[in-house]
Amino acid sequence: MTKLVKVSSIVALSVLLCACGHKTQANAALSPETINLLKESRASMIHVPGGTFTMGEIKYEGQTYSFYPHPVTLSSFYMSKDNVSYGEYDAYTKETGQPTIDAGLLKYHYFARGPHYPVGVTWYQAHDYCAWLAKNTGLPYALPTEAQWEYAARDGGKPNWMFPTNDGKAEPGINFPSDQQVSSQPGTVPGSEEALPVGSIPCTPMGICGLTGAVNEWVNDWEAANFSDQPVTNPQGPATGTQKLLRGGGPGYNDGYNNNIGRSGEDPNADAAGFHCVINSSEPSNQLGAFAPGYPK
Repeated sequence: MTKLVKVSSIVALSVLLCACGHKTQANAALSPETINLLKESRASMIHVPGGTFTMGEIKYEGQTYSFYPHPVTLSSFYMSKDNVSYGEYDAYTKETGQPTIDAGLLKYHYFARGPHYPVGVTWYQAHDYCAWLAKNTGLPYALPTEAQWEYAARDGGKPNWMFPTNDGKAEPGINFPSDQQVSSQPGTVPGSEEALPVGSIPCTPMGICGLTGAVNEWVNDWEAANFSDQPVTNPQGPATGTQKLLRGGGPGYNDGYNNNIGRSGEDPNADAAGFHCVINSSEPSNQLGAFAPGYPK
């Protein structure tokens, strides 16, 4: 991940949704296990109220950390509480007839393989999982944009929120994985670092967990050297590119990249990272359709 530069001074469209009463052909054939997965995925989505923040700049412990700072305004959206797990992803590949993905040595670190561990996949696999949720729920699931990811990681864009923890700080072994924790997972290869099970890291006050210190995370945007020339409102990143962006950081504490503004580009075909999904809607929780039209409640 890109190191921070210390300086001396200082979404997507809203979608109206409803839960209508007829049963669609698309979801009529889903297995009970898949229906449970879709219900649980929807239930885990955290509402993130929109707002304006300075993306790429954090003031932390008397210093200003900066990486192309620029103003961004985001509409409200929803983000999954935890990283997508192997258990969830395995249910998806089984339902869609795809081969079960392997675990092991990925681009940056080993991923422990178990139903409650964060999955490690390519960008295309992450994108397709969120798109599958959208197809089968009628809700606009997607990978988060880079701006959405940083805004959520900073607990609503707080200017001093350096790490996506319960207090904006990182205390290894308390609210952040320690080196000893990530090197002692079941089946850990000697000398490797493996992600902890989902939910192991305390959530942000907003209720979102594992945005760094668990796995590197794919976001939707193509990588650009300077991301400050995007539209101010709900930026989507460049229209084209050769690399997709990674945010957050993997297991093991390193304040140079396990933070809320570090970023790097990566080949979208690389088995490199995990991910969260978002729902791109500004509807309040009590008005957002719980499931697809006709989806069994």
